[in-house]
Amino acid sequence: MENTTKKWLKITAIILAVLIVAMAATLGGMAAAHYVKVSDVESLEVEYNGEKLNVILMIGDGMGFSHVSAATAKYGDLFFNTQADYKSSVTTFSRDVFDPTDSAAAATALATGHKTDNGKVAMYGGKDLASTTELAISLGMATGVIATEGVDGATPAGFSAHAPSRNDLDEILADQLKSGIDLFFGSNVERYAPLKAQIEKSYTYVDAFSDIASADGKIFASFEEIPLEGGGEAKPTLASLAVAALDILSVDEDGFFLMIEESHIDKCSHNNDLFGAIEHVKAYDNAIKAVVEYAERIGNTIVIVTADHETGGLQYNGETADRLSDDMYTKGSHSKADVPFYVFGDIDFDLSRITDNTLIAKLCQAVISADK
Repeated sequence: MENTTKKWLKITAIILAVLIVAMAATLGGMAAAHYVKVSDVESLEVEYNGEKLNVILMIGDGMGFSHVSAATAKYGDLFFNTQADYKSSVTTFSRDVFDPTDSAAAATALATGHKTDNGKVAMYGGKDLASTTELAISLGMATGVIATEGVDGATPAGFSAHAPSRNDLDEILADQLKSGIDLFFGSNVERYAPLKAQIEKSYTYVDAFSDIASADGKIFASFEEIPLEGGGEAKPTLASLAVAALDILSVDEDGFFLMIEESHIDKCSHNNDLFGAIEHVKAYDNAIKAVVEYAERIGNTIVIVTADHETGGLQYNGETADRLSDDMYTKGSHSKADVPFYVFGDIDFDLSRITDNTLIAKLCQAVISADK
């Protein structure tokens, strides 16, 4: 009996060892394959031979194709989904092997053209990654960052700071205040109002919308809320903030780069709040329409509309407005789904080559640094 028990223990140990080796080999193979995938994307270059253009990059945090379809079912055709000059999709994976990208890694890709680990803000391997915003500043261009949340959120931070963790909010703010960016517009006034003295060492601090037009120098505007519609002194809409920013940036003779984020599609989707999410898609659409119309008036400007990732694994299957439901979500976190990519404006470039979020950054950088 004792010998039989020892025999089975030995067999069990061998089986476990084999399983562990097999699992390690599988995981190692997956990691190696992902490394190749990242390397393949990062090796791609954007060769642009057109003229220099102003660039407005608009990001719908968490917005996937199903969010767009659900919003269309509720509100009818969306401007950005029907009027774009080009429409496609891009991949969003980060350097994390198993998990979907988070907003920090996605913003880093969209801002710098490089993949990084989840949680890192425009950094990889302990080194800063240069952003399109920094390139624009080096070229003498005007620059701006707008978000419907606080501007130290992961997405706006990716375009305006460097930090080893998206949670290093004080480090992110300190970086932003020495960045040289011409304007920051966002919400979360309760965070920034107590820091007014610190902010005003570098920026004119504004918390009333009408004060933007008369503010001197670089502007840091923080509001109670960026509402879906209506608006007011302490609660301007995203569309009104975008137009106010363009009034300031578009007078620069060297051109401008502006990043605008609708932050709350993601937040609602984490809570599986479909109607909240598509309300924000609609508000995003209103802002996009205002921005595109402005770009068409001033000319020499392209507007790029995309998302950083999809949130909620939302599944839209042709539901009519009365059939939309929170049950259409399949998770409360990010997914690996591709996201929409739209372009408004004339650009001498084969946009079908833009297949990953890093290539959006490379395109932005090529366009603003063109010597024509």
